[in-house]
Amino acid sequence: MHYRLMNEYGVGWPLWDDDGPCPEGTPALSPRLAAEVRDWARNFDEHYDVESGWPTESSARSHERRGRRLVLLVDRELAQLDDVVLEYWETNHRRGL
Repeated sequence: MHYRLMNEYGVGWPLWDDDGPCPEGTPALSPRLAAEVRDWARNFDEHYDVESGWPTESSARSHERRGRRLVLLVDRELAQLDDVVLEYWETNHRRGL
């Protein structure tokens, strides 16, 4: 299976497959990593604004770095033939990041 780690408003489990958002717990991740993935999505929901982007340049860069780290960690826990990529579309409109 091919997964994407991608934020979207109101999506608390930001893992997607070809059919759309995966049900929470798919793919199965360790409890600690699953909590980190949910926290990453919650941070997006609470701080990213569709009109202005992230509140600061620093928060934009931090969120993207965290997403890149999560992709590596999720990939390690996936079944052998599965993979995951980061689809990071969130920009900081103030700076175009």
